[in-house]
Amino acid sequence: MNYAIEVRGLWKTFVSGWPRRRRKEALKGVDLFVPEGAFWGILGPNGAGKTTLLSILSNLLTPEEGEVRVLGMDIRTHAMELCKRINLSSGHANFLWSMTVRENLVYYAMLYGLSGRRRQQRVEDLLYLFDLRDSAKVRFDELSTGMKQKLSLAKAFLNEPDLLLLDEPTVGLDPDVARRVRELIQNQHRERETTILMTTHNMREAETLCEQIAFIKDGTIMACGRPQDLKRNLRLGDTILITFHGTLPVPTIEHMPGVYSVQRTGSSCRILVDDHRERLLQILDLFSSKSVFIDDLRIQESDLEDVFIAFAR
Repeated sequence: MNYAIEVRGLWKTFVSGWPRRRRKEALKGVDLFVPEGAFWGILGPNGAGKTTLLSILSNLLTPEEGEVRVLGMDIRTHAMELCKRINLSSGHANFLWSMTVRENLVYYAMLYGLSGRRRQQRVEDLLYLFDLRDSAKVRFDELSTGMKQKLSLAKAFLNEPDLLLLDEPTVGLDPDVARRVRELIQNQHRERETTILMTTHNMREAETLCEQIAFIKDGTIMACGRPQDLKRNLRLGDTILITFHGTLPVPTIEHMPGVYSVQRTGSSCRILVDDHRERLLQILDLFSSKSVFIDDLRIQESDLEDVFIAFAR
């Protein structure tokens, strides 16, 4: 398998304060392998090391220890070449304050080596794509938070990167704008097979967009996998709530594949399963065979927010 990102034993420490110096280990021996063309998410609480990791991958920070290869190249020895093929969008955009939206895009297009008609066309395409044409002549310091974020994303698309690093890409955006941005990101991934690594605190966004999730806490990768696998490993399955009349065969249900627990209260029960889509039909067949009649049935699905809470404890 070819990897767009290969990280082995990555350590990063920040030192602050004087005369008593304080050390903060932001990353502690991180290993991460993201395949080419994948769309992965990095989740974790504030201060977990997410932004530090993206900053190292984009060559904005240098680690003390570890090996980092991006698009098959060592980031230390191929920095200039990699700058042409990767891009980063931060959730806290910071551009030249006195320059307009168009001027900022033109400036960064020049830094990425775009020239002449190609540069002009790319800038105009992105102004249109991110609905920035009406604000093209507005200075950066006069933009709203949402418009600044759209400019940050437009900049990240300038060089049509092979690897796109997104640090909370929809933070501060209105719901309709955030939906549009997610669609643009998905289209970039599907049409160009761009590898995307994204941090976010929006659990529904991560579950919708990301094929796999790496959860980081205190500078360490705690778990990595598909959202459904993370839920299964943590036994954060789905809850089937059933109101019934009849004799409930609790021991039989407890021994069914994929059933974690059964709790009965009077004429109702809570059945925790790994995946209701795989287990519900078997449970209903059992109820029917035992002449247990169902009055009401509800399903509560676990999601990435439950995974986040479990790992963040």
